[in-house]
Amino acid sequence: MTLGRKLIFSASLAAIAAGGSAWAQDAEDDDRKLDIVTVTGSFIPGTPEDAALPVDVLTAADLKLEGNPTITDLIKNLGVSSGSDGQTNQFASNGLEGTSNINLRGLGPARSLVLLNGRRQTFHPYGIGEQAQLFVNTNNIPSAAIGRLEVLKDGAAALYGSDAIAGVVNFITRDDVDGFEFSAEYSQFDGSDGDYRLSGQYGLQGDNYNWVTTVEYQKRTEVPLLEKDWAISSFADNPVGGFSSLSNPGYYVDLGNGAPVSDAAGCTALGGTLAPFCRFQFTQFDNLVEEEEQLKVFTEYNREINGGDLHLELLYSNIDVPEWKTSPSYPPQALTGQVVPSTHPGYLQYQADNPGAFTGAPALFIGRTFGWGGFPGTGGAQEGSREYDAWSFSGSYNGTFSNDVNYDFAATYSTVEGYRLTNDTYVGGLSAALNGFGLCADQITGTPNAGAVAGQGGCEYYNPFSNAIQSSAITGAVNPGYVAGLENSVALADWLTDPTETTNDTSLLVLDAVFSGESNVQAAGGAVGWAAGAQVRRETYKVDPSDLTDLAVTPGLGGTGPFSFLAGTNSADEDQTIYAVFGELQIPLFDNLDLQVAARFEDYGGEVGSTFDPKVAGKWTINDNFALRGNAQTSFRGPTLNQLSGTVTTLQFVAPTSAFKAVDQFGNPNLAPESAFSFNVGGLFENGNFNASIDYYSFDFSDPIIVEEQSSIVGAAIAALGTATTDDDGIISRITFTDNNNDGLNQANEISRISTNVVNGPDIETSGIDIRAENVWDMGDNEFSLAMDMTYILEYVVGDLDVEGTTLAGGDRVDQFNRSNFSRSLPQWKANVTANYSMGDHNFRGVLRHIDSYEDERGDVTGNGSDDIDAQTTVDLFYNWQSQWDLDLGLSIVNAFDEDPPFAAFDLNYDPYTHNPFGRTFKISVTKRFGGF
Repeated sequence: MTLGRKLIFSASLAAIAAGGSAWAQDAEDDDRKLDIVTVTGSFIPGTPEDAALPVDVLTAADLKLEGNPTITDLIKNLGVSSGSDGQTNQFASNGLEGTSNINLRGLGPARSLVLLNGRRQTFHPYGIGEQAQLFVNTNNIPSAAIGRLEVLKDGAAALYGSDAIAGVVNFITRDDVDGFEFSAEYSQFDGSDGDYRLSGQYGLQGDNYNWVTTVEYQKRTEVPLLEKDWAISSFADNPVGGFSSLSNPGYYVDLGNGAPVSDAAGCTALGGTLAPFCRFQFTQFDNLVEEEEQLKVFTEYNREINGGDLHLELLYSNIDVPEWKTSPSYPPQALTGQVVPSTHPGYLQYQADNPGAFTGAPALFIGRTFGWGGFPGTGGAQEGSREYDAWSFSGSYNGTFSNDVNYDFAATYSTVEGYRLTNDTYVGGLSAALNGFGLCADQITGTPNAGAVAGQGGCEYYNPFSNAIQSSAITGAVNPGYVAGLENSVALADWLTDPTETTNDTSLLVLDAVFSGESNVQAAGGAVGWAAGAQVRRETYKVDPSDLTDLAVTPGLGGTGPFSFLAGTNSADEDQTIYAVFGELQIPLFDNLDLQVAARFEDYGGEVGSTFDPKVAGKWTINDNFALRGNAQTSFRGPTLNQLSGTVTTLQFVAPTSAFKAVDQFGNPNLAPESAFSFNVGGLFENGNFNASIDYYSFDFSDPIIVEEQSSIVGAAIAALGTATTDDDGIISRITFTDNNNDGLNQANEISRISTNVVNGPDIETSGIDIRAENVWDMGDNEFSLAMDMTYILEYVVGDLDVEGTTLAGGDRVDQFNRSNFSRSLPQWKANVTANYSMGDHNFRGVLRHIDSYEDERGDVTGNGSDDIDAQTTVDLFYNWQSQWDLDLGLSIVNAFDEDPPFAAFDLNYDPYTHNPFGRTFKISVTKRFGGF
């Protein structure tokens, strides 16, 4: 095996679990696999030995030795991946349950291009809320269909165009299945009822054709946060651990004397914490994992026709989260309308039970509609849903003309429709119900029906006092202050609450034409290879809100919609067409020096404009043991359609209010494209059975498209409130305050909404080092290998940002949690060490995974004297048996020593972008193959 082939082969094995030797296979099979590989990052056909690019290749055999991980787990274990979404967690992903994405180098999922068999796929129709980034939902791809995964860890806009700034991940499907193949997997961890995945594949292999179909079903069961003792903390241990200052029981302001009144007895009886008023821990009603079902079908047909190869493929995916659990109700953004009249029966009873607590004047209720007593309709959490349907069709025809010029023509169309339903409380309906007109008023305006009488004739009072709550929805503890007849009925709760609903869809049509071949130009090392092509992409993005959610139909009393927490949105129907031409040369300057030169011109039209991006890469094989490689390029990404217009509201924790608040995010039609210059230099070494590689990478961004960070705006606005001058008051315009105590002064705890814009942000510079090493020991018929891979981030420096005349400071964000800015978590280094032993039909593997400690840049949020998020080291164990009866058995123990995720000052007490929260996980898998018929 040549040096180049050995080095790339070893890198492919090291990519996810630091290498390790694959199951012993005969040399003929190895050569066959290498011959068909065309490395992502080039349009010129070849094998990995031709590449001068940092590409990791994972085969289906590699994945089997790792227990056939889900797409989400696979991505999270990649050393170059940092800050990806995927674990079900509404506080981190803002409504992206059921999705997964790829975030290479921590540069953002929108900057990592995802391909399926080399073809683009459309974006998921719901973006990452706090970043306004659309991404490809990798959960749509059936794991059983994956034959190979190629990860290009470098900018590739010169060949692939927009979105390939951080790199490219190419999922390549299996076309070698012959007959039936069935797989069943079951996994379980503490607190789970078990997850399972079933798949079936059927392949027909003819003389000049093959047809392979995969069907996969995956079921995840619900895991409440209460099942994990580390996920629920006390207020003293973590005041930001899912606690809100807007509770139920809440507290009140006596409008007769302005004094606050705490419902202390009701709060503590039902499980709340006084600090100084009742704190509600909404996470006790949430899930770590939502119930989820995934059904995926993929079929591909390949046939030789008239000297060319026809390829057809179809993908369908349905992902359903039918009962997404959330807080019994959300905290209202404006509290001034929650006035309890002096004649309210619950109010009168409270005064009778607590003489002297009030003056008898009306009171302002500071709290949410339903809390510790649960939502009456469910007895606990409020429920919503998410569902996504994805389709993708691709057809291509490739071959060679009589003049030895290769051609590849393709058309790909993909579309995703998403539906989200989230319930919230009517502003107008709550005001009417506080005055006794529940069930007999207009919920939007709060206007009572003609002839309605408060509390009579079917009209009901909404009771905000603890005497309405019979028992705790969490512990079942009986409330001694409960008074029968004062409870809020199920009918009233349903009347007060309705869903915000949106149906979003995206689509992408791509037409590709690529020509390639060997030129007549001869370099010292051989003929110059070439490729040239053109691409047309048409993208669409649609938002179809329900009437209650559509601001054009239902603006509500304040113009943000009819609900107290979730703002409405506007319908959208946007499209854009992008045209591109590109070219590539492979120049063997000498026998041991190969050069790749590429360039792409891409035109978005309109205000976005066009770009020209060149790339150069080379590999110098110095001797049989050592080679050098390097590349440099510019990259470009135009704004996506969701970033150019519209309004999106996300739910984010606002520290000065001790509650989640609505953060309104406004699109920007004047966005400029973002661009980057990146380069990579590295060395490859091989001596006998030892091989290693080291690469240095660097990215320099200009005008990155970001969303202004709300916590920075809030901090600057609070500082401006405390100054006597007015020159810094511009930033205050981004905050909407509610004057809870009627003193006419804006205060930090009175923040109700925050406005942010999608903007071209400050420059970003990041660099780091990738290291891979492996040694293989031949032991007769057996084989042992030891391998390591590590990614070390040297810097991630973000410049300053100006917002309304106020400078928001940047800085180096490596080794930080980054909850106070637009970046994601960035531990300085991650490493995997793998030991693998193959013994005939048996294979044993152990993987030690380490994630470095990092700091919470906000400081000591909890008051425990530390701002560190500890390092985590886990051990995964795998056993595989490949029997002589075409039956495979796999046993896995992930996180064998049951390490809890390190504590982080966050809603769930851990960092969901970085750590696995499940603990020790057992998994068994069985695969049975039946030969072709």
